[in-house]
Amino acid sequence: MLIQHMRANMNLGRLSILSYFLLFSCLANGGKITTSRPFLIDSQVTDMQWVNSTLKDAKPNAKTVFVRSARGSIYRSVDDGMNWVSQRDKMVSTDEEQYQTRIQQMIFSHADPKYAVMKGYGESNWFTKNQGETYTKREFGIMNEIKLHPSQAEWILASKYEGSFPDRYLSLFLSVDFGQSWKKIVSRVFQFEWADPKIKGFNEKTIFACVRKQDAPAKKNFAEWDPNVDFVISHDFFKNSDIVVPHGNRFALHRPYWFVAAMNPEEELEVKLHVSADGGKMFKTAQFPYQLSERSYRVVDSKEGSVFVQVSHSSRDRQFANVYMSGPEGSSYTLSLRAVVKDYRGLSDFERINGVDGVYIANVADTSVEPELKLFGALFVTFDLLCPQEDGMVPTKTVISYDKGAMWKDLTPPTNDHLGRPIVCDGCSLHLNGKTSGFLGPVYSSVSSTGLIMATGNVGHHLHRRQDEINTYFSRDAGRTWEQITKGSFIYEFGDHGALMIMANNREATNTVRYSWNEGLNWTDFKFWEHHIEVENIITEPSGTSQIFILYGRRNDKGVLMQLNFETLHERRCAGINAPGSDASDYEEWTPADALRSGNCLLGRKVTYTRRKRAVQCFNGWDYDRRESKVNCECTRVDFECDFGFQMNEKKECVRVPDMPEVGFGAPQDCSGYFVITKGYRRVPGDSCVGGSVASELEPVIQSCPGFGRTGMVILFAMVALATVFAWFTYIRRKEQVINSLACFSSG
Repeated sequence: MLIQHMRANMNLGRLSILSYFLLFSCLANGGKITTSRPFLIDSQVTDMQWVNSTLKDAKPNAKTVFVRSARGSIYRSVDDGMNWVSQRDKMVSTDEEQYQTRIQQMIFSHADPKYAVMKGYGESNWFTKNQGETYTKREFGIMNEIKLHPSQAEWILASKYEGSFPDRYLSLFLSVDFGQSWKKIVSRVFQFEWADPKIKGFNEKTIFACVRKQDAPAKKNFAEWDPNVDFVISHDFFKNSDIVVPHGNRFALHRPYWFVAAMNPEEELEVKLHVSADGGKMFKTAQFPYQLSERSYRVVDSKEGSVFVQVSHSSRDRQFANVYMSGPEGSSYTLSLRAVVKDYRGLSDFERINGVDGVYIANVADTSVEPELKLFGALFVTFDLLCPQEDGMVPTKTVISYDKGAMWKDLTPPTNDHLGRPIVCDGCSLHLNGKTSGFLGPVYSSVSSTGLIMATGNVGHHLHRRQDEINTYFSRDAGRTWEQITKGSFIYEFGDHGALMIMANNREATNTVRYSWNEGLNWTDFKFWEHHIEVENIITEPSGTSQIFILYGRRNDKGVLMQLNFETLHERRCAGINAPGSDASDYEEWTPADALRSGNCLLGRKVTYTRRKRAVQCFNGWDYDRRESKVNCECTRVDFECDFGFQMNEKKECVRVPDMPEVGFGAPQDCSGYFVITKGYRRVPGDSCVGGSVASELEPVIQSCPGFGRTGMVILFAMVALATVFAWFTYIRRKEQVINSLACFSSG
């Protein structure tokens, strides 16, 4: 997803053939799609950011967008991509060469979107307080990393190297005047991050960092794990600091979770994961259900009160990793999925479906298939799970979960192709490309487009990348059913809360996009330029509520930016939001459901969304507010996953992991008051089901600690009884509220 920009000092005459185009439009459906003139840039787009898209006063056509090219050039638009201006003239002195103004990173403030730092490759960095209207260049050595404060717009942390080899190290510097002056606060730092000042016990000066002991001997190799590095916290800009996790060498922040990887000082290749679920106040050692050494971790999702962690247990795990799911506090993990596909960067084909709770899609190795034999120079070579097949892949398939990874199933394939012809394939399922599939369109969903998914892939026994088998697919029910939209691989985007879909071929040069106002029932081609370009992406602002898109790609050795504005088609505004499902309304009610259970329940609750009917052609508007209602369901087996120390067998039963210590079966040594005896199951984090015989059969049993006594038992049972009464009362009240709201809803 890169675009190219042109050199600022290039002869403008060479660009005249492409840049003189005026704004043009094309008739479509009685209105016009307007486009900007193609704007050329010097190299591929490596970063595109909307600065003020979340501001309440950021109306369509009035949003600021920044683009950074692969050559480090910055371009800015203040009208949602209609017009672009190179920022070089604002940032460079007349006697400076172009390479001196190359930008490595665009860093925008969360405290004030008008503040930003453009981090250069050299000693110069550029600071703006007005979204790029003006810049101030400041030089303070080559900065390695820059972090802006979450609530103080002028506070900055930055690291840079000091010393000389072999005792070369990073020092951490602080500026409280937006880069005018700097003060060194600690040396020998590896990572650093501002803490959340809103958390009780922290303040605006609280900083987390991985810091090497100041008196430790010099280390020759920065890539190795270091037993002299600790994860520390300071509340006063490192006048004082405390060790939080000894030997903590790396950390990752996925709010509200903090993850710290700490090495075993006795075995440098072994690391343990420590987790905080309260923003960094308290850390617990993560528990995994296998007696294996954990070599690397990657957090792949941390939503809805639980965490998915990708773990490589061996240095040979280069193409696959196990994915584990945590309990509510993020520290106790059970196996969710084996052998998930990953690439050399550590990215895996494990995707959360946005807009609907609990739905995930992943690609896994098919271990039931015998390794293929391939002929190379009269020699047969066996390809196992660590060696690729003909197209760089191993036998993999796509699976989906509706209960946050507790159970997985194959994707149901479409019955017909995009021309209506039946798809005949015995025992086949649908397989989709993920992040590891290179330039093929990945699984894509949007928070504002309820239940809608676009992806590329194939119907078969395994996922393939052969060009003649790749198609583009669409689901409007969160992955339960699928339709083939077209042949080939396309890149796609949702706009106007999913009411508008747009896509373009991303495997060959094109000058046409396809769009649909009825979720793929009909598609209209639109020629956006007379010249063909290699389209790399189509993007709308982050909220997904706009009808304005930015298309970018490459033409020869240049990049191209264009705005496509569908507001000017003048589709009518959707009506009848207060009477969804009626003939007079453009809206319907939709309830996502778990494909593994009967009834319309997902994560223990029935959630009803109001969304636009498929066949109507109207727009929601950027100010449309999606409606939803919830009611809890009775608990069934799918509301429970395997508890820590258990794994699922072929009968979908949770059985003990071999050679696991006796955890969860007796009173712990530090027992206080009561303890829990597991039955091998625990409720899926975030699941809100209530009652039912299954719950009493699977939920853990509460026991009093030895010697707790009769009084303690009385107190314990009183507490349990009180909690039960309170839960039942809350359930009844919520049920009455939902019934009343539904009655009012239907009467309106």
